[in-house]
Amino acid sequence: MKIKRILVMAAVIFAAWLLQYGLFPLCPWIDTVPNLLLIVTVSFGFMKGKKHGMAVGFFCGLTADIASMGTLGFYMAVFILAGYLNGAFHRWMYSDYIVFPLIVTGFTSLLYGSYVYLFEFLVRGRLDFVYYLLHVIIPESLYTVILTAALYPFLSFINRRLELTERRSATKFV
Repeated sequence: MKIKRILVMAAVIFAAWLLQYGLFPLCPWIDTVPNLLLIVTVSFGFMKGKKHGMAVGFFCGLTADIASMGTLGFYMAVFILAGYLNGAFHRWMYSDYIVFPLIVTGFTSLLYGSYVYLFEFLVRGRLDFVYYLLHVIIPESLYTVILTAALYPFLSFINRRLELTERRSATKFV
């Protein structure tokens, strides 16, 4: 049933992309958009492992690159790295606990913001890192962590249902 997982993951990534780049920028009460694609990458990397995290990170990064209309591969690199690093925690932590994914998402979001600052702003000579940290990186990380608390149980539920379906279909062929 890998086809079903691929289709569901494509739908989740598309929904996250649509919300992140279509709906949230239109909300007047928030000034920074939470990074839903990072939440999806971190969550599935944490729940499924390195390879799955890298695959989800590849497609999340690809959609972010397409939406930014910048250099293809800029966001893809950081999303693949995030999927790999968070996939490394798959063996050590139980994926149904919410506290550790919140901490990992917050840390990954801070690294993501630093990556964007380093290669988008610092390279162009904009040296005011403290301003960028206080007005962009930290608020985006906070919004992302808060939204992770709401979305991670839903993503975990989707993952459990897909694993249950995959196990049932595997026993039918034996």
